[in-house]
Amino acid sequence: MEIRHYFALLWRWAWLIVLGIVLAGGLAYVVSRNTTPVYQATAVYLLDRAPSGSGNEYAQSLYEQKLAQSYVRMVNTRPVREETITRLGIGEELGEGRLTGMVSISAVPETNLITIRVQDTDPARAAAIANTMGFVFIEQNEIRESQRYAAPIADWEQRLNEEAGIIEELDIQINTLQEAESPEEMAALSRLETLRNEARVRYTDAFNKLNGLQVSQAQESSNLIQIESAQVNQNPIRPRTETNVLLAALVGGILAAAFIFLIDYLDDTVKSPQEITADTGLSTLGTIAMIKGEDLPDRLIAARAPRDPVSEAYRVLRTNLSFSAVDEELKTVLVTSSSPSEGKSTTAANLAVVLAQTGKRVVLVDADLRRPIQHKIFSTANNQGLTTAILDNSTPVAFHLQKTNMPDLELMTSGPIPPNPAELLNSHRMVQVIEDLLKEVDVVVFDTPPVMTVADATILAPRMHGTLLVVESGRTRRGALAQAFERLNTANAHMLGVVINKLNPRRLRGSGYYYKYQYYYSGVKEYGRSPRRRRRSWLPGFKR
Repeated sequence: MEIRHYFALLWRWAWLIVLGIVLAGGLAYVVSRNTTPVYQATAVYLLDRAPSGSGNEYAQSLYEQKLAQSYVRMVNTRPVREETITRLGIGEELGEGRLTGMVSISAVPETNLITIRVQDTDPARAAAIANTMGFVFIEQNEIRESQRYAAPIADWEQRLNEEAGIIEELDIQINTLQEAESPEEMAALSRLETLRNEARVRYTDAFNKLNGLQVSQAQESSNLIQIESAQVNQNPIRPRTETNVLLAALVGGILAAAFIFLIDYLDDTVKSPQEITADTGLSTLGTIAMIKGEDLPDRLIAARAPRDPVSEAYRVLRTNLSFSAVDEELKTVLVTSSSPSEGKSTTAANLAVVLAQTGKRVVLVDADLRRPIQHKIFSTANNQGLTTAILDNSTPVAFHLQKTNMPDLELMTSGPIPPNPAELLNSHRMVQVIEDLLKEVDVVVFDTPPVMTVADATILAPRMHGTLLVVESGRTRRGALAQAFERLNTANAHMLGVVINKLNPRRLRGSGYYYKYQYYYSGVKEYGRSPRRRRRSWLPGFKR
């Protein structure tokens, strides 16, 4: 039942959901169309790492991850950004701070790849920035790596040059003594050759040292290698108009549905027979739709338009009343409500009409001695009625009844409004009036004030064969209904059931009998004329 209730709720408020979808989607479309498009360019670089010098695979993996994250941070540093801006000549267009928000550097998991993504309103400039930043970093990183071995290499290069100079000087001296003949010259030549050999050994050692440092520098240096340059992409990454409109429409529909469910959750008014049964344990004997018409006589629809679906609903109420009083004949019926303006007077009047249509003699008593309205519905005078019958013991009760245009239906209006209505209704004379009425007719219908307003209904209810409680759909509070039922129950009223009044026809979707009659009487031609062109028939003496 809950699922059916939710589906019915969504169907009833489908227009609001559609409105939320249209508004949200339209707003997203307008915003997307007026947003400057942003383009993205991506350059991919391979991390050419130096070996960590460890045979441990776990240590090697940690080394690679740390090195990749270090490079990710280093690419987007201030020196790289400044040099990129200088080379591209975009310092006036873009500042360093704005360039920071445009660039995104990330390492591809489980690989040695690093991507440089640039988002810009100019697709060509985005590609140029992505490529230039990579080149600038590579150059600056090569300089940093070379500085690690700069001092040792320079030292060994100096020593290598010094030894080369010594060897060259010794070669010159040896060449001058090649033709030596004296023992002194021969000894000097031998000493110079020895010194040259020693210098050559030192030169070779320095050369090997220098070469070893250069090899180590090449092996231990890490850098980036571009494997995919950034290309100009003419397709913007945002705004994505279609995606934004679809997502906004979905969110708008969800928010509208959530709002509907929230309002339904916060709404504590009576909307269904299930709620009435849950709060009071009473059955719903009838569901009456809203009666069209501006004037009070228009409310007497059972007499004015007996073939109308609403009139049929009152006949269904009459049938249900007969079933609810199987053990005891239903001769007096009290009609009341929890609060004012819920339609209890209209219900009482139409119920009296449909009861009279069965051939029973019926009297409708306007026992609302505070705000009487039955004389206005039946377009009659209110000079005499219930109050005069109570106060006048000398005349029979039939003298205070008024004929109506309905056969077998008489009306006892309220009469002049007294200053003490509760005392009159609680008098012994009121009991005698009821007994006298039952001697004259078959059924007496009493229209009484609301239960929660005054005590009149609780005074009369114990003296009735049955009590009908009228609630207005979507207006009567469930708490007020429960309190009204509690008061009547405390007063020992014989509760027959509840009538749901002023029900929106859309709420009756699924109530088969209502729509079948509505189709039969309103959807086909009657007496050879279209129901739209058929004039309303008014009973004589009834005002429109």
